[in-house]
Amino acid sequence: MSKKKRVFEIKKLILSFLSLSLLGSMIKVSFLWASYSGALDLNHIKFSETKILDVSNYKSLLGEITNEKSKELNLYEISTLIESHPYVKYARVSRHYPSEIKIEIIERKPIAIVNMDPMIFLDENGFVLPIEGIQTNYNLPVMNNFNSEPQLYPLGELALSVKVKEAIALISKIKNNYSGLYNNLSELKITSSNEIELILSDLPTHIYLGNEKIGSRIHTLKEFESKLKPNKMSDFSYLDMRYDNQIIGKRRHL
Repeated sequence: MSKKKRVFEIKKLILSFLSLSLLGSMIKVSFLWASYSGALDLNHIKFSETKILDVSNYKSLLGEITNEKSKELNLYEISTLIESHPYVKYARVSRHYPSEIKIEIIERKPIAIVNMDPMIFLDENGFVLPIEGIQTNYNLPVMNNFNSEPQLYPLGELALSVKVKEAIALISKIKNNYSGLYNNLSELKITSSNEIELILSDLPTHIYLGNEKIGSRIHTLKEFESKLKPNKMSDFSYLDMRYDNQIIGKRRHL
């Protein structure tokens, strides 16, 4: 190897060493800076977009934890705090260099209102949600004549009433499989004989489902409505579906 070429190789090695040293120093300085200035405030904690509640409701849960340095924060503790809120279904917390924490929230969405004092929301699984603080005005079906004992509705937990569980399962099924009926559903009530009655928003129309074979009767109602077109269910003041293989209806006289 010529002398000139050896000098070039030596210079190349020196430059590589200096570059690596500089990079290492920058990384070290960055970590030191993160260590000394790592106290988090709400600007360092990034929340995903929320639709049900304003994100400030979730930020407030963190309290004084935001005064700790990011390297000292326990992500599981943050996740547990966020998931303690009734509207939070899941929370995913992750750390991002140098001192940022991201929180992704999946919210529970209300699908019905239980008429009691105070009124509450239920999600599709029967979790109890407070009405206060929501961002959207929901036009939801109201569940009437159910047991209103407060201890049956622990916030953030599943409703304990068996009849309420059955009713919310029915509403959830209607919402998923018969959206036209759900969007037109004003009220679901339970009668003194434990029968289910639906009341539609249009005019209104009462639909008597009885207390058995509810799923198959909803399916029959869907088929009936499809064959009824261009007429509508609101043309009837009531539809009685408590009898096998028939629907008894009373046409409305306008």
